[in-house]
Amino acid sequence: MTVIEGIIKFLGGYEKERIGVDKLESQTVSYSLMKAPQENVQHFISGMEIHTDYYQLMARLDAKSEQERIANNAWGQGIAEWISQKNREKQYPVLDGYRCTGISVSTPFYKATDNSNAIYQMTIAIEYVKENEA
Repeated sequence: MTVIEGIIKFLGGYEKERIGVDKLESQTVSYSLMKAPQENVQHFISGMEIHTDYYQLMARLDAKSEQERIANNAWGQGIAEWISQKNREKQYPVLDGYRCTGISVSTPFYKATDNSNAIYQMTIAIEYVKENEA
């Protein structure tokens, strides 16, 4: 299982709808997780590496009415709080070959487009350790 698959499975604990990879479907209510072009890696003499990767969680949601937009923001606030709670409880995504040490929201949920079905997004940061394989 790749890192992105591990994160999607983890997020499935909050959002039961299918979360796709690298493509946001055109129908309203769709979700996708996309890797951001940023990665921080700390290398240690022992060969251990600490990676911090960033992923964009995107959601296409109805936003015609004020009530829908309020509900959308409640969803974004809810998933952000859920991720923070899981991080505090040290309940991390399972990553094959890596040990996850943290997950957080680095950019809060916001509306990225302005039309009848809006695209919202947030950035999730995940930190994991790759041990020396020697």
